[in-house]
Amino acid sequence: MRKTLTGLLLLNMAITISGFAQQQIEIYVSPNGKPNARGKIKSPVATLEKAIALADKQSKKKKIPVAIILRAGVYPLSSTLEIVKGKTWNSGMPLTIKSYDNEKAIVHGGRVVPMNLINPISDEGFLNRFLPEVKDKIRQVSLTAAGIHNIGKLRMIGFTRGYAPAPLEIFANDQPGTIARWPNKGSIPIHTVLDTGSISRWGDSTNRGGVFTYKDINRPSKWKQPDQAWISGFFRWGYAEDALPLKSIDTVNKTISSLKPHPYGFATGKPWRSWYAYNLPEEIDLPGEYYVDAATKTLYFLPPANLEKLEISELETPMFAIEDVQNVNIKNLSFTCSRGIGITMERTENVVIDGCKFTNLGLVAVFMGKGVELESDSLSVYAVKPASRQIGSLFQYVYENTVFNREAGKNNGIINSEAYNMGSGCFLISGGDRLTLEPGNNYIKNCSAHDYNRLERTYRPGIWVTGVGNSVSNCEIYNAPSFGLTLHGNNHLVEYNNLHHIVMDSDDMGALYYGRNPSERGHIVRYNYFHHIGGVHKTMAVYHDDGACGMEVYGNVFYKAGTVAGFIGGGRDNSYHNNIFIETPYVAHIDDRLKHWAKAMLIKDGTFQKRLEAVNYKKPPYAIQYPQLPNYFEDDPELPKRNPFSKNLFVKIGKRVEGKASFLPFMDNNYETTEDPGFEDYTKENFKLRKDAAVWQKIPGFIDIPFEKIGYKNL
Repeated sequence: MRKTLTGLLLLNMAITISGFAQQQIEIYVSPNGKPNARGKIKSPVATLEKAIALADKQSKKKKIPVAIILRAGVYPLSSTLEIVKGKTWNSGMPLTIKSYDNEKAIVHGGRVVPMNLINPISDEGFLNRFLPEVKDKIRQVSLTAAGIHNIGKLRMIGFTRGYAPAPLEIFANDQPGTIARWPNKGSIPIHTVLDTGSISRWGDSTNRGGVFTYKDINRPSKWKQPDQAWISGFFRWGYAEDALPLKSIDTVNKTISSLKPHPYGFATGKPWRSWYAYNLPEEIDLPGEYYVDAATKTLYFLPPANLEKLEISELETPMFAIEDVQNVNIKNLSFTCSRGIGITMERTENVVIDGCKFTNLGLVAVFMGKGVELESDSLSVYAVKPASRQIGSLFQYVYENTVFNREAGKNNGIINSEAYNMGSGCFLISGGDRLTLEPGNNYIKNCSAHDYNRLERTYRPGIWVTGVGNSVSNCEIYNAPSFGLTLHGNNHLVEYNNLHHIVMDSDDMGALYYGRNPSERGHIVRYNYFHHIGGVHKTMAVYHDDGACGMEVYGNVFYKAGTVAGFIGGGRDNSYHNNIFIETPYVAHIDDRLKHWAKAMLIKDGTFQKRLEAVNYKKPPYAIQYPQLPNYFEDDPELPKRNPFSKNLFVKIGKRVEGKASFLPFMDNNYETTEDPGFEDYTKENFKLRKDAAVWQKIPGFIDIPFEKIGYKNL
C-alpha cells in the first residue's frame, strides 16, 4: 500500500511539474494592433517594443516563460530592438519571439515607398543627363517625402577596410538595386600606371591617390561629374578588391586619378587588374539601377516593367540586439531592408535563432560577440577599440590581437535559417577563450548562406568563426565571389557542409580559409562536399595559408574543387586521410615559403613569436593539447613538416602535388584511378560508394563517407 501511495504521489508530482513546464504567457502582436491593447490574440499590441515591455512585466510577476507571437505583416524598426538584461528583459524566464503558425512576419529596417511618390522626372536639366533610350522610363522619388532623412554615404570598401553600414539601397519587387555603374558587368583593364599612389602596406602613409590610364574607350567623356564617381576593382592582387572615390578624369589624355590610395597601389600585367566606375546617373540603363542626388535628396531609378513594391533601406544599427540574457529563441521571422546587421548577440547563453530568413541587408545576418571600432583613414588598426553592436575593423584587429575574447557567450546557435542577397557575408559566430582553450560550444547548423557579398566582394566570408570550440554543420554555402568559410582560433569543427560555386571571381583564395598563426590549431574538417570551386583564376578548396598548422581533414569529397584541393602554404601537422578527390587539377600544394619570401614571419620578435607567446605556447593548456607546439622554433619552423596524405581515393585527377613533392608525404595506401571507382551515380554527382566498389580492396580500412548526410535540409 505504501508503495502504491508513493507511486501516486510521484505521478501527481510529475503531472504538476509537467503542467507547470507547459505553462507560458502568450502576447500577440499585429501591425493592426492598438496602443492600449492587452496583447491577447483578439487584442494584439502594435509594436515589438510594447510586446517586450509587457512580456517582461508579466513574466516577472508569474515566473513562467513567455512567447511573443507575431501575426502576419510588416514590423518597421526605426531603432534597434533591445533584448538586454538591465534594460528591457529582466525576468530571467525563457523568452520566445516567433511568427504565428505559418504566417509571414517581416521585421523591416526601411521604408516601403507609396506608389504616388514615384513620379516622372521633373527637373529638365537632370532629365537630359540620362541616356536617350531610357530617360522617359526613369522615375524619381523625393526621399524627404518618403520619410528618409539620412541618405547614407558611399565609403571605401574592400581589403583591409572595415565593415560599416551600407549606403542607402533600393529593392524593387524584393530584388536589390545597383548603384548606376559602367560597364554593367565585368571591368576595364588598367592600361598603364602613372602613379601607384601611396602604398600603406609598404609603410607609405601619405594618403596619395593613384593615377592610371585607360585605352580604347570614350565612355568617361559622357560623365558630367566624374569627381562624384567611384571606381572599384582588383587594383593589384586578385584577393584585394577595393573601392575608391575619384579625384578627376582627364578625357583628353585618358587618365583617371583616385582621391584616395589603394593599400597595395595600382598595377598592371594581370587579368584581374581592372576597374569599373559607379555612382553615375548617366549610366542608368538597366532595371534596378539607381542614383541618389545628395544635394536634393532625390532618388532616380529605372523600375522593372512590373513594379509592385519599392523599398528603401534606412536603419544602420542592428535590427535586434540580444545581450546578457539566457534561453531566448527567435523563431520563423524574416529580417529585411536594413543597411546594417540583422541580429547581434553578446554574453548570451542558450540563445537560438531558428528558422529565420535574412535578406537584403547591408551587412550580415547574425553577429555573435563584440566587434571593434571602424578604422578611418587617420586611425590605424592598432588604435581602435572593442565595441558593441558593430563589426568594424575586426578582420584586421584579430590578426594583431589574436587572443581577443569577443564575449560571445556559450551554447548559442543558429539553426534552420537562410541568408541571401547580403551585402557583406552572412553569419559570424564566436565563443570560447583562446588563453584557456575553454570552448564556446556555439554553433550554426542546417543553414543556407548564398548569393552574398553583393557590396563587398572579398574578405567577407559566408560564415566566419572565431574563438575556441565552435562548430558549423550541415550548411550550404554557395554563389559568392570569395571565401565561403573562414576560421580563426582553435578546435573548431566543420562537418557535413556543402560548399560550391564560391571564390568565383577572386584569385589566390579558398573556399575554406585560415592561417598565419601556428598556435591556431585543433580544427577538424570532415564529411564536407567541396565542388565547383573557383572561376577563371587560381583558387583552392581548403587553404592553409602562411604557415597554418594543425588541421585534420578527413572523409570529405572534393569534386572540381578549384585549382588545388588542399593548399598547404608552408605549414605543418595538417593531415588528409580517407578523402575522395575527383577531377581536380592538383590534389595538394606544398611550399617552403617561410624559408623564402615569408621568412619575416619567423624573425626574432616577429609575427609568429608574438602570436605564440600571446598564448603561452610552452605551458598548459597549449603544451598539453598540442604537444608538438612547445618546440616550434627548435624544429626547423621554416620547413613544412608532418602533412601526411593517406588512404585517399584519387579519381581522374590532374597531378597529385603542385610544388616540391618531397615536402609532402603521400603514403602508398592512397589509390588513384581514371575509372569510376564504384560511385552510386557518377553522372549525377552521387559519390556515395557502392558496397562492391573497388576502393574497399584497394584501400584496406577505408571508411565509408556518409555522402547522403551532407548538406542543408530546407525544413
